[in-house]
Amino acid sequence: GWSGLETTLTRTGGNMDKKKQGTLGIWDGWSLGTGAMMGASIFVVSGTASGVAGPSAALGFLLAAMIAMIVALCNSEIATAFPETGGAYVYPRRVIPGIPGEMLSFASGWALFGGQGIGSSIVALTTAEYLSWTLSWFGITLPLPTKLIAFALIIFYAVLNLNSISGGRIFQLATTLVIAGIMLLYCILGFHYVNPSNYTDFMPNGLPSLFTATAMALMSYGAWSVIPAMGQAFKNPTRDIPMSMLLSLLTCGTIFGLFVLIMNGMASPEELAASSTPAADAFVSHSRYGSLIIAVGGIFACVSSSNSHVMTSSRVPFQMARDGFLPKVLGKENENGIPQAGILFLMSCQLIAVLTSTLNLLVQMVVFVTSISWLITMVSVLVLRLRHPEIHPPFRMPCYPVTLIAAFLTILFMMTRFTPMAMTIGCIWIVFGICIYLAFTKTFLRRYCENINK
Repeated sequence: GWSGLETTLTRTGGNMDKKKQGTLGIWDGWSLGTGAMMGASIFVVSGTASGVAGPSAALGFLLAAMIAMIVALCNSEIATAFPETGGAYVYPRRVIPGIPGEMLSFASGWALFGGQGIGSSIVALTTAEYLSWTLSWFGITLPLPTKLIAFALIIFYAVLNLNSISGGRIFQLATTLVIAGIMLLYCILGFHYVNPSNYTDFMPNGLPSLFTATAMALMSYGAWSVIPAMGQAFKNPTRDIPMSMLLSLLTCGTIFGLFVLIMNGMASPEELAASSTPAADAFVSHSRYGSLIIAVGGIFACVSSSNSHVMTSSRVPFQMARDGFLPKVLGKENENGIPQAGILFLMSCQLIAVLTSTLNLLVQMVVFVTSISWLITMVSVLVLRLRHPEIHPPFRMPCYPVTLIAAFLTILFMMTRFTPMAMTIGCIWIVFGICIYLAFTKTFLRRYCENINK
């Protein structure tokens, strides 16, 4: 249960190896998770979901937050049992012996890297779009192509985090507080322009449309998984990881639900669905300054999300390299514990994604492959419970096994709401990862990568 949770986690976490104690605390984790979730998705998907479900899309965002919390509860149990860098990549191997555990670990890590790492390049593209909208508000035309701006932003975030985590951490906390404040201000100001008649037909397309909107909204919450990926970067992982995840989901669920509700009160579902910047455009006819506020907020949200992903997603290839699945150079840290080569590798992958992909394709891949990583983690939690009674995680999910079964089945159902294109792209990414796994386990590549930098 929840009684004495923080005390229990603090006591158990205090026994961890202090040799390389991390520097992040609960509020750093909160800013990472919240900043990553307050990214491009809420400013784009909110309009699409509203077009599907009308004002009930706000309820869809609340339901998605509740689903994400249930998944996070399951994740917290195994994350506190194995508070290691790599997150979902690590768990299957710790509880499932042999090749099955190794393969599931690689698949989970590869899915996480694709969803939260490379997939975050969509945020850089969205940043450029919001920047263009903001400049046009002042009558200025953006002189550079959108993709070139996205390139520059990706490089900037990588450089910011190359030498020390503290610069990125302070920057992350500041941008997270700014965007949370702007979104709340949007809701307060927008309340005065709400037309109650817009809520008359609250669910115009029936209950199935609500489920579809909920599945779309899940993309806005998937980034909480960046928190356990930091592992030993936390001072007290067994306490800080679950508390950070739940606090960030509670924050975003509350703000997102209210945000979408206000937005639907100011504009029709058809207008929101037709706009690439729905939150800003909903305010234009009521207050030009209100629309400017949310456009600036969109920029801050994208910046916060991108920086958060650089800090966390580089840890997955870092751990894979240490295990011999990628060149060892990606598994090295500098004197401050920063995986510089891993950050540069992530940056290169993001630049390629921006160059070769469209925004819609990247968004679809993120949702699907992140869900696959969640499912593998939940299977690992089940194995932990059934096969390893000797392991006592500091945190135990409430109402086991109901919570675990409900989370697993709900995610499976939500995956059926994705388009065939989304599932195809996600499967291609996973198959590509499996090919890499087989290459390293069935050929000379692993031995080569283990010895290349000796």
